[in-house]
Amino acid sequence: MGLKNLYEKRYSVRSFQPKQVEQETIIRILEKARLAPSAVNFQPWKIYIVTQGETRAKINRAYPKKWFENAPVVAVFTGLEGQNWKRQDGKDYLMCDVTILTDYFVLAATEEGLGTCYVGAFDAEIVTEALKLKDEDPILMVPFGYVSEDSKFKEKKRKSVNEIAVWL
Repeated sequence: MGLKNLYEKRYSVRSFQPKQVEQETIIRILEKARLAPSAVNFQPWKIYIVTQGETRAKINRAYPKKWFENAPVVAVFTGLEGQNWKRQDGKDYLMCDVTILTDYFVLAATEEGLGTCYVGAFDAEIVTEALKLKDEDPILMVPFGYVSEDSKFKEKKRKSVNEIAVWL
């Protein structure tokens, strides 16, 4: 699948089949995601793959939506505080780096035929406690799995190139 087709195929999925995602599939996704660039190649991140049990129950409480609970897997993307690059003016690139990693993960999952959804509006304290994080900042969560039959692709509304690009 070409990149443009992959970009067009990805959409936010909120309805998943109850089928588990095979570990081999998740490993292929992780192998692709780890190739993501980061500022000064510091790679200040971790990905937690959460499937079930008490940890999953706690993660579900951090974002209490039924569709989220029904996703077979949740990937939690954290930034390793103090291991990231900062620009001379102090601009911190941790969130940027972790977001790029998440994008690579989401596109790799899409290529594997899985649905994903970016989730940033979660209770970070609950996630920190659930994963027993120290010196890590939970930045994004991505529930993922096989897309249910009732999930509908919605045409993406995007600004035109002329609206987002400035030619000088």
